[in-house]
Amino acid sequence: MKNLFAIMLALFMAISTYAQPKANFTTNEFDNFTLHTYASFDAMADVSFIIESENSLVIIEPQAFKGKVEEFVDYTNKLNKPIEKVFVSFHAAGLKSYPDITKATTKSMAAFSQSEAAKGMLGYFDQAFNGAMDTEIVEFDEQFDANDEFTVDGITYKLEPTSLQGMPGVNIDINGQVYYQHFAPAKGYHASKNMIKSKAAIDGALTDAIKAKKAGYTLFLGSHGYGKAGVDDLNWQIKYLKTMQKIAEKATTADEFIAKMNEKYPDCKGEEDLKGIAAEIYE
Repeated sequence: MKNLFAIMLALFMAISTYAQPKANFTTNEFDNFTLHTYASFDAMADVSFIIESENSLVIIEPQAFKGKVEEFVDYTNKLNKPIEKVFVSFHAAGLKSYPDITKATTKSMAAFSQSEAAKGMLGYFDQAFNGAMDTEIVEFDEQFDANDEFTVDGITYKLEPTSLQGMPGVNIDINGQVYYQHFAPAKGYHASKNMIKSKAAIDGALTDAIKAKKAGYTLFLGSHGYGKAGVDDLNWQIKYLKTMQKIAEKATTADEFIAKMNEKYPDCKGEEDLKGIAAEIYE
């Protein structure tokens, strides 16, 4: 549990290397639903999603920071449809704004959110951000297995265990058209040091990426940074992770690993992430 706490703490404290200062909403239209994406560019570059179907709304990963919560809730209210469900995959904070709405997550995340590790992490955030973050721990109304699925207003949400070890969150297939993961692929950027923390994590990230490609998704979501990516980003990520996998197999030191990665990707942004990955792999 201590290791999980350390992972979660690093993930929540990460600030996207490609974040922009201005928050924004964007939309993507599908046949039977509209995806609304809110890139907050707050202290942790959190991203939230609204799936708007004919009669209702589903929120995935709510906002947690004061100001951002109100902006997101105000936008949601203007859609003039009831919120059917708030689903938490990785970000179990910011939930007290939805007192009368069904709050759902996986059984593993529900257990983690009630653990001493989670209480310690949220307590740290409360102090670190001077009370600006909603860190209240709430009970979840629904708890799913990591490979369950549910349907709201004709839209199917298929939960899939992530291949990255140590995380209680899940990937989500949204109606067979959109794929959510904690980190969306990003062409031209090194992988997050909070995603790749071991050689096994490289394998896990690559497994999830190849699986997503085979499924034929064209839009990919993630909880940090810009929040959305396309097929070009995914194809680039697969090649990048395969390269990293080969280099990690042969490199014997962090410096050698960094040098070989920079040789292959000299223009790649996010040098601090690359250094962080190397530090974790060769600690």
